[in-house]
Amino acid sequence: MALQPTIQGWWHTLYLEHNSNLQLPLYMIYIWGWSRLFGTAEVVMRAANVPWFLLGLAALWHFLRRHPALRSTTILLYCLHPFVWYYLNEARPYTMQLSGALLVCGSLFTAIDEPDVPLSSCWWRLFAGGMFILCGSGLLGVIWGIAITIFLFTLPNFRESIARSAIPTLAYSIPLFAALALFYAWTIKEKVGTGTIPMNVPSMFAVFYEQLGFLGLGPGRNMLRSAALSALHPYFIPLLLLGIPLACGLAVAARRSFGLQQGRLMPILLLIGIPLILTFVFSFVRHTRVLGRHFMPMFPFILCAQAYAILLLWKTGRPLARAAAFLIVAALTLSSLEVRFAFRHSKDDNRAAAVAAAQSLAQGKIVWWAADRDPAKYYRLPLVFAALPIVPHSAIWVDKVPSHFAPPPDQIFFSKPDLFDRTGTLAAYITAHHYIPVATWQAFTLWQAPALPR
Repeated sequence: MALQPTIQGWWHTLYLEHNSNLQLPLYMIYIWGWSRLFGTAEVVMRAANVPWFLLGLAALWHFLRRHPALRSTTILLYCLHPFVWYYLNEARPYTMQLSGALLVCGSLFTAIDEPDVPLSSCWWRLFAGGMFILCGSGLLGVIWGIAITIFLFTLPNFRESIARSAIPTLAYSIPLFAALALFYAWTIKEKVGTGTIPMNVPSMFAVFYEQLGFLGLGPGRNMLRSAALSALHPYFIPLLLLGIPLACGLAVAARRSFGLQQGRLMPILLLIGIPLILTFVFSFVRHTRVLGRHFMPMFPFILCAQAYAILLLWKTGRPLARAAAFLIVAALTLSSLEVRFAFRHSKDDNRAAAVAAAQSLAQGKIVWWAADRDPAKYYRLPLVFAALPIVPHSAIWVDKVPSHFAPPPDQIFFSKPDLFDRTGTLAAYITAHHYIPVATWQAFTLWQAPALPR
């Protein structure tokens, strides 16, 4: 969509594809506008998250201003955390959603932290802006937005400030949220969605595995996809280097109710738990897999809990506790460096696969592309659907063996069978016809048809 030169072309393409991108309206219009201003070079598209990262940083600086030690620790973790690093250079909406979540959760923290102080008009503008970013960058953010708003209504300073300082903000924000709600209702009516990807219990554990910062210390994501929990065994020791001190720190912080006023911890846990459980239930009922990134609104709570645990360990002054605090920060930093530089954590190499597919097409070969369509389009690989007539010098996009095709493909570019071969027919076809793996890139295998006997 970002490649479209006009807003009409952007909407036409978005509507024709009719996939879950329609439920990311704010991000999709943002990334199109960004590309119009700065171009569509890959590094430019990846840099589109930098303003949102800085907005999240500013939110932490502003909302934690009454607690300088906690603010410094939280900002340090935000800048070092592997969960933040992983999505920072991706042309996807998760850093935008995180910045909205930080604004909303920061507003919540201020309302709880200063219960006797009336909420100002500035607070309302930041809260409404954060809520619009949170909800507009993904439909799942709406669940958390509703939960946080309901929680805020239990606070006297929130209720009392509605008539006192909220009216100007509500005057323009209510129409915006109403329009957003109508748009989402339309996408639901249109049955826009992600398709059927079965949810499972290991994926539930993976949410916390990612958000707590273990990602870089363990196996790569593709290995986790294929081997699930058994893939963690070779990485047991580095995972414990973070897990043991972090568990100790969180246990100490829990005894102090994470610094919250008496009686506040349980409502906060309910605030986190209810959207979490609802999303998990939805994912099992609708057969839609959710991962750590789909719970981005939960991450500010985890970030602050980890920061408070580190601060508490350090403030004890005991050498062992300080060593645990240092080890947590060091392990998270190492996890981030692994995420960035270790080959097992490198991103899907769509570029190399698309270039190889284009070269094969130029040689007159018949190519099947069993992988994501959007990166192929970005790298200018011409694609047609298997159900359509064959177009010369175009790869055929497949997610199963087409019911009618001729002649058979010379090459199959195959990525992530759980996404692009859910029926298993492609894998069976490759085996039955003795295709040979001739090249691999991250998340890709190139299968070549066997040479015909002479």
